[in-house]
Amino acid sequence: MIKLKHLLESHGKNLPDPSLAQYIRQNKVVSISDWVYHGTPYDGLKEILINGVYGTEHGEVAEHDAFSTSLNSEMLRMFSEGAGDTGLQFQVKNAQVVVLDDILTYLVTQLPGSGMSAEVDDEEVFAEFCRKFKIPTDNWKNTPYLPYNYLSSLGVDAFMYDYVYSRWSRGMSADVRDESEIAFIGKGLGKLNKSVTGIWVDGHEYEPEEKAEALRDIEGKL
Repeated sequence: MIKLKHLLESHGKNLPDPSLAQYIRQNKVVSISDWVYHGTPYDGLKEILINGVYGTEHGEVAEHDAFSTSLNSEMLRMFSEGAGDTGLQFQVKNAQVVVLDDILTYLVTQLPGSGMSAEVDDEEVFAEFCRKFKIPTDNWKNTPYLPYNYLSSLGVDAFMYDYVYSRWSRGMSADVRDESEIAFIGKGLGKLNKSVTGIWVDGHEYEPEEKAEALRDIEGKL
């Protein structure tokens, strides 16, 4: 838990100063074009193929509607619960992505439900950031936080952590084996639905227009 030397005043509001949105759009949003992947067991893939990509609560970041994808294609196997590559492949173009630095990561992980323990690098800088943008502190822990769905309210397509962005901008070496997540939110979910380029069922790839055949394959395995 972060220990602030300077106690931050409670602002009595559940929204930060509007200037924060402008700051984030100008300084923390990047354009990403790349292949991303979503690994899932058979029943999860069946659900998506029938109903399309839709969001669920993220579990770390305070976003009610998020859909996790990965820059690492190995997630097709790692999340298939013992099957071969199973899930969806997307080709996203010019996705507007918020890069979460240590301060933003801390602020969007302070509400109930977050399974992530975040810290800031410099407490003085963090305290000044919270004062400048009037970050609210009236949550259950009385710590600075950003409210649910704040990121999607910015009109962006997705968010990613800064360490993932750093790897991506350097070309992601082949020895990177973690999730390397880009989570799509808000209007980005609609864009993602239009970006499917491949359906994977236990190592077999189907084209998007072969969805009915992929569903029959899944049914045979359930």
